[in-house]
Amino acid sequence: MRVIKILVAFMGVLIVAGVALVVYGLSRQEDGSVASNAPKLSAPIAGPFETPTDTGPRSATQIAPFGTINVDLAPGETLVDFSRQGTEATLRLEGRQGSRLVIVSLRDGAILGQILLVEPQ
Repeated sequence: MRVIKILVAFMGVLIVAGVALVVYGLSRQEDGSVASNAPKLSAPIAGPFETPTDTGPRSATQIAPFGTINVDLAPGETLVDFSRQGTEATLRLEGRQGSRLVIVSLRDGAILGQILLVEPQ
C-alpha cells in the first residue's frame, strides 16, 4: 500500500512538471512570434516607392525595392495571376491568342523568358 501511495505522489509531481513545461513552451513560442518594430520591406505593385532608411540585415524572403518594371502586353491581354519565388516573379497573362507566363527578375527588372500556353491545332 505504501508503494502505491509513493507512485501516485510521483505521478502527480510528473503531471505538475509536465503542465509547467507545456505552459513554458507556449509562452516561449508566443515571445518568438512577436513582430519586431523594424520596418518591413515590400515591393509596390504600381506607383512611387520610398527607399527604406533601415540598412540592417534582411531575411531571405525580403527583397530590395526594384522600382518599375515594364512588361509589354499584347492587345486585349490581361494579367490573371502573379506569384513570386525569391527574386523572380511569374506573371500569367491571358489574351486572344492564348495564355503566357512571363518570368521577371526583381533584381534588375529583366524579363528572363516567357512560356506560351497555346491550344494544339
